[in-house]
Amino acid sequence: MDSMRDIQVTVDDATGVALVRLDRPAKRNAFSQAMIGELVATLHHLDTLKSVRVAVLTGSSEGPFCAGMDIKELSQLNTAEAHRQGFLRDLTSAFARFSKPIIAGVVGAALGGGFEVALACDIIYAADDATFGLPEIKIGTIPGAGGTQRLTRALGKYKAMEFILTGESATGKEFERLGLVTKVFPRDQVIGEALKLAERIAAKSAPVAQLAKQAILSAENTHLDMGMAVESSLYYATFSIQDFREGQAAFLEKRAPEFNHA
Repeated sequence: MDSMRDIQVTVDDATGVALVRLDRPAKRNAFSQAMIGELVATLHHLDTLKSVRVAVLTGSSEGPFCAGMDIKELSQLNTAEAHRQGFLRDLTSAFARFSKPIIAGVVGAALGGGFEVALACDIIYAADDATFGLPEIKIGTIPGAGGTQRLTRALGKYKAMEFILTGESATGKEFERLGLVTKVFPRDQVIGEALKLAERIAAKSAPVAQLAKQAILSAENTHLDMGMAVESSLYYATFSIQDFREGQAAFLEKRAPEFNHA
């Protein structure tokens, strides 16, 4: 896929991994509406490519990841116009629709909308000194791309209240301790480690990985009984996948499976 103005994309057909890099350095990778449109289009395209099985989303190799929304553009919105545009709904919907595993590799600052985009990913690898925060309250607003919802689900009401109502930040190491960041590394290792993880996942059956992601996400949106029913349905669905037969045969024959992602 060709890179766009503010989004750089590299697809490795050999591994099945796409690297998506936010690239608006003059604005610390802050999201303009045009950049949001590019990211939405990128996710849609990658979701349609059979050669892509896992995506890694990152920012600059030395940081930042993303400083949030472009405040100059945000300041021009009023309530009526935000409703008319459905402001940020295209961004949140794009992540909700993305069926493949997506890993955030966070170096430097992930603030406001940048933090929310990381939260919309499935796994977060981060630099130990990365900075995460939702500072919207400091400029007279609240998170609007899932921050109040995802942070509360990840940390619980009380920690989420503290972070959101103060607008204070914490490091990748602190968020790893709280269970939100999956793993932390020195900043020069983050993207490489995220790509290694992506390759390990991409080596598994692509349709099964997508069903597993769907089952896990159902836990956020349903009660336990419904979630168990969803899991059972998706579990049974794997029985009709060619890779299921290959996986069983490989186990019984004591060899490595050769998944064809079908």
